Amino acid sequence: MVRIAKYNEDGFIESAIRIAAQCGIGAVSMASIASQAGAPIGSLYHRFDSRNTVLARAWLKVRADFRGEVCCHWAGGDTWRAVEALVQWCRSKPVYARFMLQSDEAPDFGELPPALRAELEADQAELDAAFTRCVQTLLPRVDNPAHVLRFILIGAPVAIVKPFLSQDLPIPPSIDAVLRSSHDAVCSWAVKAQ
Repeated sequence: MVRIAKYNEDGFIESAIRIAAQCGIGAVSMASIASQAGAPIGSLYHRFDSRNTVLARAWLKVRADFRGEVCCHWAGGDTWRAVEALVQWCRSKPVYARFMLQSDEAPDFGELPPALRAELEADQAELDAAFTRCVQTLLPRVDNPAHVLRFILIGAPVAIVKPFLSQDLPIPPSIDAVLRSSHDAVCSWAVKAQ
């Protein structure tokens, strides 16, 4: 008779994400992950060799979701749609957003197997490539276009939604109009600067 596993990798990864989103990445330990998942710690160690590996897998999962729902708009050059998608992603997945907003870049996960380190590097390269395509499409003649675009796509939206996320509050609909005004003003300035 085949025994079906009661606990799986994804459940442990989701537990790590919830802990980090609520208490910070520093609060994630193998014991806290197992406890959050309601699993024996041996089940966790059977699937992951370290806290760093679980966190790296959590980071990759959240970033893949972010790329699929937000960054896909970067490559198309529709900056307003990308901003809307970011805010919607934060609204619909606040735990993922809080987890990812703890660090501008991938956190230092310490020692990792080379294959996992390569996955993290490939993830960052994919994100960077989408951003670069957006820069090339929209602002080719503006001084420091990456800086301007980073503000439009990331800086302004994150600055506005982060206080709500950090206090576990819903992001109010009025935020959309504020972001639209900010987006349009910066885009208008960028066009005039060309």
